[in-house]
Amino acid sequence: MAIHMPVNVARIPDATPPREVQIVDYRDGQLLWATQNGDNTEHVNRLKSEEIVFILKRPESDGYLVYSLTEASDDKESDDAKPRFQVSVLFAAQLPEEPLAEFLLDVIPAHLRSDGRNQLLDVIVSTRSGTGQAPAFYEGVLHPLLEALGLREQRLGLAEQADQFGDGEAAGGGTDGYSYRYRLTVTKSSTTVRDFARGLAGTGSAEVNGNARNGAKPASPNRAIVLLSGDGGVIDLLNGIDQSVSGKDTPVPTVAVLPLGTGNALFHSLHKPLYTAQGASHLILGLRTLFRGIPSPLPTFRASFSPGSRLVSSAELATDSNTNGPSVKTNGNTEANGANSHTNGNSPHPEIDHLLGTIVASYGFHASLVWESDTPAYRAHGSKRFGMAAAELLKLSHAYSAKVEVRHRNSSTFIPLRKNKKFNYVLATMMSNLEKTFTISPESKPLDGKLRLVHFGDVGGERTMEVMMAAYKEGSHVRMRWGEDGEGVGYEEVEEVKVTIEEKDERWRKVCVDGTIVEVGKGGWMKVEKEEGERLKILVGRRVL
Repeated sequence: MAIHMPVNVARIPDATPPREVQIVDYRDGQLLWATQNGDNTEHVNRLKSEEIVFILKRPESDGYLVYSLTEASDDKESDDAKPRFQVSVLFAAQLPEEPLAEFLLDVIPAHLRSDGRNQLLDVIVSTRSGTGQAPAFYEGVLHPLLEALGLREQRLGLAEQADQFGDGEAAGGGTDGYSYRYRLTVTKSSTTVRDFARGLAGTGSAEVNGNARNGAKPASPNRAIVLLSGDGGVIDLLNGIDQSVSGKDTPVPTVAVLPLGTGNALFHSLHKPLYTAQGASHLILGLRTLFRGIPSPLPTFRASFSPGSRLVSSAELATDSNTNGPSVKTNGNTEANGANSHTNGNSPHPEIDHLLGTIVASYGFHASLVWESDTPAYRAHGSKRFGMAAAELLKLSHAYSAKVEVRHRNSSTFIPLRKNKKFNYVLATMMSNLEKTFTISPESKPLDGKLRLVHFGDVGGERTMEVMMAAYKEGSHVRMRWGEDGEGVGYEEVEEVKVTIEEKDERWRKVCVDGTIVEVGKGGWMKVEKEEGERLKILVGRRVL
C-alpha cells in the first residue's frame, strides 16, 4: 500500500536531493551498493540494517526512500561527550522487500494522524533530561523525519492548546502540502509537563470547543504524546492527568518515549527483548517504536505516605529534569492532579500523601543514592553520577532502621520480612531494569503488571557493592547467598509492601518513587500497591508483544 501524502524529502538535512543508488545486494544485515571513485574504480558502500529507521515506497514511482540514523560522539574518552545525530536518505529503484519488510512504512500510524478533531498529537522536548540532548535530537532527527511524513510543527503555548488548528486546516487538508499537524512544547521549568497534563481534559480543536460553547457535550479526541525525555516525563504525565481525563468516557492518552534521559529504565525494560534480537541503539529503537509501535496499557502502582510526609526532590523544587515529581498545592490554592499534595503556609517542601509510579519505589541505599546524586555537579556526568555518589554512600555502610511487611496475592495479612529491622536495600518494582545493563528484577517481563520486591539486610558497604555489581550480570544478584544460615538477597512477587521508618536522622528517612524523593517523619511509612485500571497507553515495539 502506498503512503497517501506528500513525501517532503527535500527537508532532510544534508540529503537534498537524496542520493540515488542502485542497491545490488542485501547480505549479512547490510544493504550494499557501488559508486565510482575519481580514478574510475568501484567502491562498495554499506548501510547496516540496525541504522535503518524506516523505508517509504514512493507513490509516484516504483522507488524506495531509505531513512537511516547514524550516531557519532565528539570524544568517546570524555565524560561529557555529546553524540552527533545524522539523518540520511537514499533513493533506490528497487529493494529486496521481503528481508526489509519490518522497516517498510506502508501507512502513517493512527497515533500520528493528528487532524485536530478526533486525533491530537503533541511532541514534548525536555530541555534538561539526561545531559540535555533532547533539543538537538528533535531539531536534527525527529523534526525532519516527521516532515518527511507530511507532519507540520506548530509551536504553541499551553494557553493555546484548546484552539490548536486554524480554520480550514484541521483534517489532513492543509494548503501548504502538509497532511497533519502536531503541537510542539519545549519545557521551560520543572512543572511544564505537569501543566500540560493538567490541561488535557476537554481540549481539542476550535470545532470541538465550539460544540461545548453551543451547549453540546464536548468531544473527547484521542491523544498521542511523543516525549523526548527520560523516565520523569512519563511520571509527570501520570501524576498530572486528573481523574476526568482518565475516566471511562475519555480516551486514555498514548505515549511514545524517545529515551533521552539518564537511566531510561522504562524504555530499556519495555524493549529489553529487542536488544538481544537487534543491534540497533536505544534511540533508533525508540524511533522505530514511534513509527511502527503498538499501544499497550502501562502498568502502574500507587505509593501512599504517612501524614506529614514532605516532597523534597531537588528536581521537583528547583529544575526541570528526568526526576520530576507530582504537582502540589501552593499556599493551599492549587489542586494537585493525581498527587493530593499541599503546603503549610509558604513552606518550600509541600506535604504529600501519595504518588503514582510505574518503575520503582524504594527505601534504603537506592533512595539515598537517587537523592544524593541529584545535584548539578553530579548530573553533569550523566549516568556515571550514580556510581560516583554510590562510592561515597558505601563508605558510610549505613544500615537503615525500618519495619518491612509484605502482603501476597489472595491474602489480607501483612508478613514482616526481618526480625532485627535493619536493611540496606528495599526496592519494589514493576520493571526489569534501572539502566540498560542493570537488571534489578530478572523475572519481570514487559507489561506483565507484576510487583516484585528486592531486599537484603545489614551486610555492610562492601557486600552491598557486590550485590549491585551482580545486578549488572543479568540480574544474578537475586541468587546471592552468604553465611551459614543461608541469608542473602530476598526476591519475591508481592501485592503490597509497607515500609515503616524508624530513623532519627532525616537524611536516612528518604523514599524514592520513580526518581521523586519524599521524606517521611520518624515512625512514618510508605505503602506500595498495584493499581487497577488504565491511566496511560505506552507504545512498544511489535516484537516485544
